[in-house]
Amino acid sequence: MKKRYKILVVVSLIIGVLVCWIIEPYNFNPFSDRPMALAISEIDFASSTDPDYGHRFKAKADSLLDNSIIMNDYIGVSAGVYKADCGTWLGNAGFANKQDQIRPDKETLFRVASLTKPMTAIAIMQLYEKGKIKLDVPIQTYLSEFPVKQKGDITVRQLLKHTSGVKHYSSTWDGISFTHYSNMVQALDEFKDRPLSFEPGSGYEYSTYGYTILGAIIEKVTGGSYQEYMRTNVFLPAGMTHTDIEKAGTFYHNKANLYININGTYIKSPKTDLSVKYPAGGFHSTAEDFLKFGKAILENKLIDSTTLNLMITNTDNLKQGTPYGLGWFVLDDDEQGKTILHGGAQSGTSSFFQISLDQKIVSVSLANNFGSDGGVQWMARKLANLIDDPEMIDRAVAYSRPQPQETLEKYIGTFKGGDKVFEITMKGSQLFSKLNDYPPFPMFSKSPTEFFFRAFDSEIKYTKNEHGEFVLNYLN
Repeated sequence: MKKRYKILVVVSLIIGVLVCWIIEPYNFNPFSDRPMALAISEIDFASSTDPDYGHRFKAKADSLLDNSIIMNDYIGVSAGVYKADCGTWLGNAGFANKQDQIRPDKETLFRVASLTKPMTAIAIMQLYEKGKIKLDVPIQTYLSEFPVKQKGDITVRQLLKHTSGVKHYSSTWDGISFTHYSNMVQALDEFKDRPLSFEPGSGYEYSTYGYTILGAIIEKVTGGSYQEYMRTNVFLPAGMTHTDIEKAGTFYHNKANLYININGTYIKSPKTDLSVKYPAGGFHSTAEDFLKFGKAILENKLIDSTTLNLMITNTDNLKQGTPYGLGWFVLDDDEQGKTILHGGAQSGTSSFFQISLDQKIVSVSLANNFGSDGGVQWMARKLANLIDDPEMIDRAVAYSRPQPQETLEKYIGTFKGGDKVFEITMKGSQLFSKLNDYPPFPMFSKSPTEFFFRAFDSEIKYTKNEHGEFVLNYLN
């Protein structure tokens, strides 16, 4: 009996230590409040007719970052915004290391996930400009190691646009790799014998592995490594001194720890090996470097304007409503003009990056946890809107005020707001609004009847009609 008791105690201790290691509490007192690490930022703005403008902008941008931390959007974040002829704001908040409560700074390295794809696309288009790659020939022209598929020939253009039929991950676990590949041609072994989802050019399927193929093509065409090409032809010309591939097992100074967001609780994420998808999601970088990348695109330092125009006009309309070009999602708005963007998500990161081409604005948000797509998107878009519209500086930041479950349940259903039809659903204590073919977006309550969205600047309000029925009013 004593032996059993000892074994039980030992097993319990091991389980306790393991659970504690995974959860990684902020400190060793489980009853203490979650610590707050609010915004620390710097600003470098050109002179303005309003000498106080820079200070006011910094205060408002800091308040947006504080709002995202208070809303528990992510464990740690680094964000920035740049506008031509205006300047740059960079800020960080939260924790790069949860247990030791180490804050991120402007040089902290974050995984950037699929923000890598536009950089690989830029590299491909550089080779296109030099006449070393043609977009519409079979990829075996450059990459004999990739087998010809029964459903048809694949082209470089189709890989860039995700219309090649090359499958994405077959499951969640398929996207988590611990195998190391020494080069991109070797990485093809992971998936090259899988059948295509459809005849090339006849459909759309977002594919990380399609961009692994593009990395292998870069290696074959240039005769060097993918990493070296990117360093020499993308990072160096753009001034990106903190961007590189992440090599498994390598120690990096000032690297953000990796976490997963599970319903607002942050636990450790496995340290996956990214070598199977270096060209699709294998970089780490900083917010400042991404602002430099965006600036280099705006100034045509990496590709010329004709090539950029080819990338963003050759799009396919997706069911979700956002066209995808050659390496970019593309939005075209009557007021804001054309915006190119990309998001990313993988073990230990959520990221979002956009360039407003007409306004010449670049914004980025990098978090060190998976599961915060909405938070990083909200942050980057808010910063872009703020620097584009000085009047926003004096507007109050909307904060969520939780409502009772029974109040929220009243608003579930299908409602018409103006000429729009919203389908309101609920998961746990969170309301979601779905419009047409767009994915559902979370709704945050300002009051028992007023709600706002954080992924974009819109609000809705519920009122009652003459029959006592709830009516949804779409405010903006």
